[in-house]
Amino acid sequence: MDEKKKMMLADMALLLAAACWGGGFVAGDIAAECFSPFFIMAVRFPMAALCMGLLFRRHVRNSSKADWKAGMILGLILFIGQPIQIIALKYTTPSKQAFLMTTYVILVPFISWLVLKKRPRLKAFGAGALALVGIGLIALNGSMRVELGDGLTLLFSLIYSFIIVLTGIFARKVNPLAMSFAQYLTIGVLSVLTVLIFGGIPMVFPRAGLAAVGYLILFNTVVAYTLQNVAQRYTSDVHASILVSTESVIGYFCGVVLYGDPFTPKVLIGGLIVFSAVLLSVVEWKKILHI
Repeated sequence: MDEKKKMMLADMALLLAAACWGGGFVAGDIAAECFSPFFIMAVRFPMAALCMGLLFRRHVRNSSKADWKAGMILGLILFIGQPIQIIALKYTTPSKQAFLMTTYVILVPFISWLVLKKRPRLKAFGAGALALVGIGLIALNGSMRVELGDGLTLLFSLIYSFIIVLTGIFARKVNPLAMSFAQYLTIGVLSVLTVLIFGGIPMVFPRAGLAAVGYLILFNTVVAYTLQNVAQRYTSDVHASILVSTESVIGYFCGVVLYGDPFTPKVLIGGLIVFSAVLLSVVEWKKILHI
């Protein structure tokens, strides 16, 4: 298969991952209402690792030290970041979080600059300024303060930016399927230990919560994270972040239409400004105008 076809398949994989994550904002909110963050993770990631072990046992069996090292690094970072996103959903709505999360698209070029010494293009700075305007409309309340849930979401977006850049680096050097298994197992073991040491095992198990965790296991993790890990082998971190950011639109409409989040023009306008910043950072306007 030639490189062009591989890149096209990678783009399709990232769009499918974005669709899964779009619905995951609602699933995550339901799960957070029923269970503690680390209990969710203690179920989600070991089960995802089990699925990966069954589906890709040959890759897992033949994994190398490099595969495990990459997976453990990504797993440790996600273990730090994932509780922040789950806790944030207790203090904000899925639709607001969906838009605020896309700020990683603006951050990734600057993280690449920091890690890979690749200076961002000039329009990345303009996109960042525009994104700040949109974030202000979404997150600032009447007293001009950022609500706790929105601030935590922005913090997770920063952490996820590092994950995107590091995934792009590792995916080209190791087996992304074996890396994914190691990543999920690392988070799973750390989460189980955290629950056993600090508590958080629920007394009741609501069906809605279990269904939401099931969605997070299958779609958000086994499908979406694995697709991202594999796809970033064939595309740049910046390009990957752009395609994945389409989760924001899906997440917003899932939150409003399916979950009953309040529809507010301020949030919608702010979200569209953020999404415009995303487009500004990636679209080759000279080529479009030339056509």
